[in-house]
Amino acid sequence: MRCAALRLPEAETGLALARRFTRETLRGWRLDDVVPDAELAVSELVSNALCHAHGEPRLRLSLTGRGVLVEVDDNSPVRPVVRTGGGDGGWGLRMISRLSLGWGATPLPHGGKTVWCELPETAGPLSA
Repeated sequence: MRCAALRLPEAETGLALARRFTRETLRGWRLDDVVPDAELAVSELVSNALCHAHGEPRLRLSLTGRGVLVEVDDNSPVRPVVRTGGGDGGWGLRMISRLSLGWGATPLPHGGKTVWCELPETAGPLSA
């Protein structure tokens, strides 16, 4: 199984670094078609970790046989909730739901959580 991981700085540069890491990793694995959706998913999950948790999030990308597993660890125990959306946001997890085979959050043994989604190896929304 292929896997790549990166600890991200808390600073604003963390999001750009996460997108670049995702793009370069997936292209290296010859999954160019997944890059746009993966960059969107990574942007959402990392943005949430940077906004709602403290410390340095960790990004992992893995091949599962069905697609690409994107995981972001942070130190906040608060699980993400799909909101109804609004003027300033709330649509990110709905987007993740449409792009992915599935998503969720798993508590970490020593506090915090992993928020994950699995993207298919073919790009595009899975449901209307």
